[in-house]
Amino acid sequence: MPPKTTTSTTTFTSMLKAPSADTWTMFMKPQARMAESMLKHNIEMLEFLKARFERDREMLDELADAGSPAEAMAMWQGFWQKMLTDYSVETNKLAASATEIAEQAIRTATEEGAAMVSAAGGKTKD
Repeated sequence: MPPKTTTSTTTFTSMLKAPSADTWTMFMKPQARMAESMLKHNIEMLEFLKARFERDREMLDELADAGSPAEAMAMWQGFWQKMLTDYSVETNKLAASATEIAEQAIRTATEEGAAMVSAAGGKTKD
C-alpha cells in the first residue's frame, strides 16, 4: 500500500482576509455613484419615451376626430413640429447626461485606484 500523503489545509481563500467595512465602502461608494448616474440617465430616457408615446396616442385620437383632410394635415404639421422640437431638446439633455456619466466614470476609476492603493497598505496622494 502506498504511503499516505498529507495535504496542506491552507487554501488560497483562507489566505485572503475579509475586507474591512472601510475598505468595502472605499470600493462600493464610487460604484454606487456610477450606477446612480446610469440609472438617472435611463430614467430620463424612459420618461421622455413615455411622454412621446402619450402624445402619439393623443394625436391618433385627434386625427380620428378631424373634420376634414385639411384639418388632419394641420394637425400632422403641428404634431411633427412639436415632435422634432421634443427630440432636439431631449438630445441636448442626453448629451449633457452622457458627459456627466463620462466625468463620473473618471472619478470612479480614480477613487477605485486610490482605494486599491489604500487597501494594499500604500498611501494615496490627495
